[in-house]
Amino acid sequence: MLDIVVGIDVGTTSVKALAVDLSGRILAETALPTPWEHRGAEAQIDPRLLADTVRHVLIALAQHENWPSGGRARGIGVAGMAETGILLDPSGTPVAPALAWHDPRGRADLIEREVGRSEFHRHVGMRLNSKPSVAKILWLQENIDHAATATRHLSVGEWIVRDLGGEQVAELSLLSRTGLYDVVAQECWSPTLSLTGPLVPDRIVVAGEHCGVVDDSLPEPLRGAVLTVAGMDHQAAALSNGAARAGVLFDSMGTAEALLRFVPGPMNPDDIEKLVDQDVAVMWSVVPGLVCVLDGFLTGLSLQRLLGALGRTELSSRKELAAQALSAPRGAISINAIELTGLSISGIDDEATPGAIWRAAVEDLTSVSARAITFVESLVGPRTGTVIAGGWIHDAMIRDARLRQLGDFKISEVAEAGAMGAAFLGAIAAGLVERPGVDVAPQWPDA
Repeated sequence: MLDIVVGIDVGTTSVKALAVDLSGRILAETALPTPWEHRGAEAQIDPRLLADTVRHVLIALAQHENWPSGGRARGIGVAGMAETGILLDPSGTPVAPALAWHDPRGRADLIEREVGRSEFHRHVGMRLNSKPSVAKILWLQENIDHAATATRHLSVGEWIVRDLGGEQVAELSLLSRTGLYDVVAQECWSPTLSLTGPLVPDRIVVAGEHCGVVDDSLPEPLRGAVLTVAGMDHQAAALSNGAARAGVLFDSMGTAEALLRFVPGPMNPDDIEKLVDQDVAVMWSVVPGLVCVLDGFLTGLSLQRLLGALGRTELSSRKELAAQALSAPRGAISINAIELTGLSISGIDDEATPGAIWRAAVEDLTSVSARAITFVESLVGPRTGTVIAGGWIHDAMIRDARLRQLGDFKISEVAEAGAMGAAFLGAIAAGLVERPGVDVAPQWPDA
């Protein structure tokens, strides 16, 4: 019988699952779109529909032509987006839709009035706006019938583990994104829980802990597999790339660019407040003993929009554009990203070329992340190494700019890094691999 571990990444765009052997080799993979309901800037999801989508992905994985004959899943890790959460009544039934992490609905004003912005930043490690789960919870309790009857709040990964047969638990990296947890004192935070009610599950775990087993509702090859909540997707991706270690910078260049540093915790509240005031988050990590310092930008989205405007969306034309940019003088062109609204471009004259515009965009957006990296390092210390993941780093102009910005770095070749990290954490929960320490990269036993 071949031992298999499964990694699930419940992302904003899609739900992905990998079947992985103990050498870290991907055997099969499946995916479905994440079933959001959109209305303008608002986005929500039916928790039951989300759970059924994950089940469909898992069933397709177990029935995949590349699933080995006789293979059985020994461990399943579930990573996913943070901030989005599910409110449950005492019977474990969802009582409200789950709001997307980027949904603007939230009662940050109530939290600021009752708790205070500075206190929130110093204890929670997140900027006070509509993103933390607590702001969404308060909005739901005020506006959705039955939401006020909720007795538990589960983040997406925690909800999926519970639906597959596991326990109701709170995983530390996800709990750190709710606004219900004090990342300094390492305990649930009473000022916000006094507003929402006692919603945190009794058991708080670190990613990779045993959280129950898959029930009999799934196909035979998956039944009995040990379940674990594999934490926040960006952190799981860093783990799979060997970057969830003290001193290493992990740069994940997807639609959103995420910059992650892992440092021994806890951090002191003065430094946390300085970071959060610059919209840099501090949370506990998927590696015990480390906190994760996270900054994010819409670099990929901005670049994708510019490619569309330049008519260079095909891979071949993108490569040609990057080659032109490497030798093009940028002149007076200046490009700024304006939050979610798009790009501001100035300095276009008769000498401007698509290559020059692309060069300016890459260099100006790179300078934004460079300033953020310098600021974070002023508080947590210099990096000892850098790992970059995501398709954008394969653009020659972007690679050149990052080399000038960061010096030497390692380019990740890990496919579906979030799901792969979840699979490794599933293997830890099943007792198949050792949990890596704060300075050790994960190692598959048969690699």
